Amino acid sequence: NYSISFRLTFCICNDLCSPVLTGGPISGTYRLKQFHFHWGASNDRGSEHTVNGIRSPCELHLVHWNTKYPSFGEAASQPDGLAVVGVFLKIGAANPRLQKVLDAFDSIKTKGKQTVFANFDPKTLLPDSLDFWTYDGSLTTPPLLESVSWIVLKEPISVSRT
Repeated sequence: NYSISFRLTFCICNDLCSPVLTGGPISGTYRLKQFHFHWGASNDRGSEHTVNGIRSPCELHLVHWNTKYPSFGEAASQPDGLAVVGVFLKIGAANPRLQKVLDAFDSIKTKGKQTVFANFDPKTLLPDSLDFWTYDGSLTTPPLLESVSWIVLKEPISVSRT
């Protein structure tokens, strides 16, 4: 828990259990390092990206690193080092695919708390349509390295208020 966000970091035991991203606007293989959500105090200022000037209540970032580099840290400092998939969340119907993530909130209600998260497929967090916008940019949090190929999905996923 990071007070305004929380992050789930993948522990890579071997290449077979680590989700990867290939194709689309990127070349090579990118391994999932972590995902996190950004949200705000109100429904009109949670996402970090906008569409036609409008923000979503929340935005999910799935952070991947280019496996041609030996580590996430080294990849993050390279122009082609990271690929981040952004997914908007909208307030709507309950989303059973998010339930395992939401259930984890109970054990990480305060800053610095951690929990173990096993047997989870991050693909369940993606919408049905994988249409996207893409651009080369930077991390949205310090150190703001300009090493990110952004892939922002056009279709949001829903989450209920409760």
